[in-house]
Amino acid sequence: MQKQGSSAVFLAVVLACLMSITLTLVFAGRMQAQISIADGSLDLASVSLLSEYDYYVQQDYGLFLLQGSDAQLSADLRDYTRLNAKASAGRFCLVNTDEVRAQIMEYMKTGGARHMISEAISGEENTMPGATPDMTRSPGNESSESAARDRTLRHGPTITSLPSRAVPDSDIVTTAWKLGESLTNPEAIFRTGSDQFFITEYILQKFNRTGSIRGTDHFFSSEVEYIISGELSDVQNKRQTDLALEAVRSGLNLTHIYSDPEKMSLVSAAAEAITPGPLGAVTQFAIAAAWSAAEAVNDVKLLHKDHKVPLVKTAASWAIDLDTVLEGYSGEDGCVYPQINTGRTYEDYLRILLYAKDDTIKTARILDLIQINMRKNHDEAFLIQECATGVSVSADVNGKKLSRDRVY
Repeated sequence: MQKQGSSAVFLAVVLACLMSITLTLVFAGRMQAQISIADGSLDLASVSLLSEYDYYVQQDYGLFLLQGSDAQLSADLRDYTRLNAKASAGRFCLVNTDEVRAQIMEYMKTGGARHMISEAISGEENTMPGATPDMTRSPGNESSESAARDRTLRHGPTITSLPSRAVPDSDIVTTAWKLGESLTNPEAIFRTGSDQFFITEYILQKFNRTGSIRGTDHFFSSEVEYIISGELSDVQNKRQTDLALEAVRSGLNLTHIYSDPEKMSLVSAAAEAITPGPLGAVTQFAIAAAWSAAEAVNDVKLLHKDHKVPLVKTAASWAIDLDTVLEGYSGEDGCVYPQINTGRTYEDYLRILLYAKDDTIKTARILDLIQINMRKNHDEAFLIQECATGVSVSADVNGKKLSRDRVY
């Protein structure tokens, strides 16, 4: 009887242990299942948050930007998950332009590349639907006729909130002059496949420039020139860009003059006639610089008349003779035409100036234009600084913290 009683007690103890272990495993499995379900729900909800990107920015510019405060995003996340969850887009705000550049690269290597091919085949430019009422201009500051061409941004809140206002920039004319003097292999600028190439092609594809309208509902008619110069009016942007083009051409033209024996012979003779003796070398440089500058001014005029200008000139592509410079002759239609029409177009020369710009300021001014056009056409309160390229989400489930980052 004692053995039977001991066996019963032993079996009861074993059974209790087994039940305890079973219950522990059941509760542990239940908690793990809850965590797993919550993790999956959080993952799906983070993707759902990214699906709330701004439709118009994506349609017009191919970029995915999430707009909303952390409080709004967290409220949406809790609605999706039914968890005590939080969301924050602060780490992915557009103060850092690297993520936007990465999106531009991805767009140009996929959809943007297909767009360029179809445009080249059709020979047509991409124009957007008609403009809606202008939200960024003060009423009555421009006539309807001039508004279709040259505009000035005067709306204070829009100006002060532009992303590029906080980004340092160098003077484009000075930069262009240095580039023109040191450009030993100018054709390398047009090499396809580089990051510089894709950013430049994106700018030329999405934004208006002088002589080419990409979007009839855009505020500026010279948006590419804005990215280059950063002024608040079409007139100023075109003027500053022309000065930069003249600076580039002056440097290239001066190099040509010094490499051409015939031109240097003419320069030396003119200098000797003006200042014989030791000062002749100084006069030579002054004459050569004036000649190259006059040719540069003429080059830019030719570009605006859809005439091509080669980067490295020959005698046949040179337009201004030395007598023309000394006599101050301006030429027919304000410019002198060379013997041949070969070389690079106005758009190509804009590529050179864009090449000279820092990537950060270029990207910031792309965001400027997106904000200006969005405020004009879709949402007068739109702010790029309230947008992000991703979101961080987190939740506490059964004492465990779940978190993940999601980016476009």
